[in-house]
Amino acid sequence: MPSRELVVLGTASQAPTRRRNHNGYLLRWDGDGYLFDPGEGTQRQMLFAGVTASQVTWICITHFHGDHCLGLPGVLQRMALDEVDHVVAVCYPAEGREVFERLRYASLYREVIDLREHPVAEDGTVGQTPSLRLEARRLSHAVPAVGYRLT
Repeated sequence: MPSRELVVLGTASQAPTRRRNHNGYLLRWDGDGYLFDPGEGTQRQMLFAGVTASQVTWICITHFHGDHCLGLPGVLQRMALDEVDHVVAVCYPAEGREVFERLRYASLYREVIDLREHPVAEDGTVGQTPSLRLEARRLSHAVPAVGYRLT
């Protein structure tokens, strides 16, 4: 039987509030975990929501404004600490490769996870499983951005 659930980790924008954290969403879909826009504080919000680092199999970043990506270093380092043993795919706008690299290596840690980058340079499919296809489309925004759709 399919297991599907959206876990909202935060819905605030540039500044968190007392009741709302920065952006962050985890979609559980038939054994995979799609983490969208891990804003600052995502690792802590995952703890509150009962989401473990090992549940994340995909990380999808729409754009590199801080409220959509500053939680990435902590999430990756937590995955390394927990020695997540499966491949983790990460999608982001291709123009942001340098920013992604800076976030990925923002501090020292033992990198042991198998992280596979999928920079999105054009519209199309970025990943597929037996039950879904993950597609990316360019969006109009102040900085390079992509939207994701599961079909």
